[in-house]
Formats: sequence, structure tokens, C-alpha cells
Amino acid sequence: MSRLFGRKKNENPQDTIARLRESLETLDKREQFLDKKIQQQLAEAKRYNAAGNKRMAIAALKRKKMLMDQQQKIAGAREKIEIQMNAIESAKMDMEIIDSLQVGTKTMAQMHRGMTAEKVDKVMDDMQDQMAVSQEISDALGQQIGDPIDEDEMLAELDELEEEDITDQLEDLPAPRQASRAKAKAQPSEEEDLAELEAALM
Repeated sequence: MSRLFGRKKNENPQDTIARLRESLETLDKREQFLDKKIQQQLAEAKRYNAAGNKRMAIAALKRKKMLMDQQQKIAGAREKIEIQMNAIESAKMDMEIIDSLQVGTKTMAQMHRGMTAEKVDKVMDDMQDQMAVSQEISDALGQQIGDPIDEDEMLAELDELEEEDITDQLEDLPAPRQASRAKAKAQPSEEEDLAELEAALM
């Protein structure tokens, strides 16, 4: 059947839609032409009727009726073509969606090829092991070299140093009592010297 009309058996949906659009444009032009002819026949019917020529007026109305019938058929054909165009466009969109889904599925299959849940688990276990090793290395590097320092011993040594500083400060201060005693002792000596001088003068 398709050979009789000279069409390909497997026509591209886009080409079919384009062909249907051309048909719609042709029908629109035909419908506009019929509308002009209808208006002409209606004008003739009025003119003949006004002139009293009933027979010619009725003939014009009959031609108008035939043109309107053709116009109705064109409107019906146009509606069917529009429905078909919408169906083809919807089917085309569905086909594109399915193709996209198929491509995505193939891509995912290629990405997951050779990848199993067991392999993923092994990778995660290996990662955990390496993180543990890294933590052990970090802890080892952070350990103190040599004997541990006793903080209590350091605090006791600081107390001793403070006591020594206080003792040194006290030793540097003058002893007021000893100075007054030495002065007191010195005063009787001077009095004795004066007494001896006075005795010598006598």
C-alpha cells in the first residue's frame, strides 16, 4: 500500500509530522478559499432575491450549501490530522525518553561491570585498616622520647627555688637589732675613754 503512494515503509516521525503540517496548511488555504466563495454565493442570492429572481437566488443558495458541506469535510479532516500529529509527537517524545533511559541503563551497566557488593565491602574494609594504621603511626610519632617527666618532682623543685630566693633576700637585709647592740657596746667604750682622759688630767 505504501508503494502505491510512493512513501517509504519506515518513515521518520519528524518527516511524518512535517508532512502532516503541510497538509494542514493546504487545508487552511482551501478552507479560506471556500469561505470566500460562500460569501460570494450568499451575496448573489441576496442580489437575485432583491431583483425578484427567485430561481437564481435559490441556485446561489444551493451552491453556497455545497461549498459549506465541503468546508465541513475539510474541518473534519483537519481535526483528524491535528489529532494524529499530537499522537505522533507524543509517541516521538515517549520514544526519545525510552532511548534516553536505555542509554542511561547501558552506561550504568558499564560502570557497574565487575563491581560487586563483596568488592565494595573489601574496599571499605581496606580503607578502615589503612586508617587504623595511619592512626597508629600518628600515635607512635607523638610519643615522648626518653623517660617520662614527673610533674610532681618539677613542682617540688620550684618550691625549693622559691625558698632559696626568699632566704637570699632575707640575708641581704640589714639586721637592725645587731646594729643597735653594737652601738650600745660602742658607747660605753667611748665613755670609758673619756673617763681615762679625765683621770689623766687630774
